Amino acid sequence: MKISIQNLQLKYGSFTAIENLNLDIEDGEALVLLGQSGCGKTSTMRCIAGLEEPTSGRIIIDDIVVFDSEKGINLPPNKRNVGMVFQSYAVWPHMTVAQNVAYSLKRKKLATKEIDERVTEALTLVGLDQFAERGASLLSGGQMQRVALARSLVMRPSVLMLDEPLSNLDARLRDRLRVELREIQLKLGLTCVYVTHDQHEAFALADRIALLQGGRIVQMGAPRHMYEAPASASIAHFLGVSNIMECTEITAADGQTAARIAASDLTIHATQPPAQAALSPKVCIRAEDLQVTAAPTGSVNSWPGTVRVAGFQGNDVRYAVELEAGPELDVLGGLKRGEQHNVGDRVWVTVNAREVQILPAEVFA
Repeated sequence: MKISIQNLQLKYGSFTAIENLNLDIEDGEALVLLGQSGCGKTSTMRCIAGLEEPTSGRIIIDDIVVFDSEKGINLPPNKRNVGMVFQSYAVWPHMTVAQNVAYSLKRKKLATKEIDERVTEALTLVGLDQFAERGASLLSGGQMQRVALARSLVMRPSVLMLDEPLSNLDARLRDRLRVELREIQLKLGLTCVYVTHDQHEAFALADRIALLQGGRIVQMGAPRHMYEAPASASIAHFLGVSNIMECTEITAADGQTAARIAASDLTIHATQPPAQAALSPKVCIRAEDLQVTAAPTGSVNSWPGTVRVAGFQGNDVRYAVELEAGPELDVLGGLKRGEQHNVGDRVWVTVNAREVQILPAEVFA
């Protein structure tokens, strides 16, 4: 089902949680609302679901106006056919798995046969059909979250909304459930709105990502586009770019841009033209785009330095390299594709000019 949000605003007294937000979510699309705490992502979801009344604006779900401040329309949550999965499992421990999933259907007074069929269908979908008669208090955290998901799916919602449902789980289980959530969404063709502050989760689950800052959407696009082309240094930082340096001077010559790094003797070259970074420009380099070697590579961006930290991370080693020219760089080196270095080693750090981005500090919505 398609969702259209028009000029949405939500205020709490003098504080504005959402400011003039416009967003169209296509039928069957998985949209992730991404941002740090307090950016307005959960408030936006709650407004769509009817759990929060906006100050002004209009919300349309499947061609039905569910909220319109000017016309005084505000349909309650149970009239919007929206399923919700929260961060808290909210599973009733005194019931079995099947009883938890069937509860809402019984409240709607559906026939017993239909309830049984829909509960079995939902539990099979989330991989809990063998646990139907198990007490909910005996489940693991991941299984409880599957129960919460099945409880929403059993109602056959037009839109499924998930508010950081994996944040209470351990890292390996989160990785597995991300894949399963995406599989379920694609199999059912559900329109999904997913709230998270975790960029890895966003990249794994989204058809599109809407990144919010201060109650506004500051950038929107497909996951790969967001990863490769952040619109500002603050967005790049949020998406995991660890090397962000202020510039004092930018010059262009021979198809390259040279950026002088503040409080250092370091100059970094990029192929990006300086016109794309007009406001408080900053140099942004991902840790995985940097290479650490024992000798210089001959690249225009190759600088000597000393390894201050070498942290083993399985397939990778994370280095903190203090350059002789001044700044310290965060570098991610792969053990299988490069050399390994120790604390105190003198090394050279290299980056291709194509991987260097010069971005404005901030962008306006």
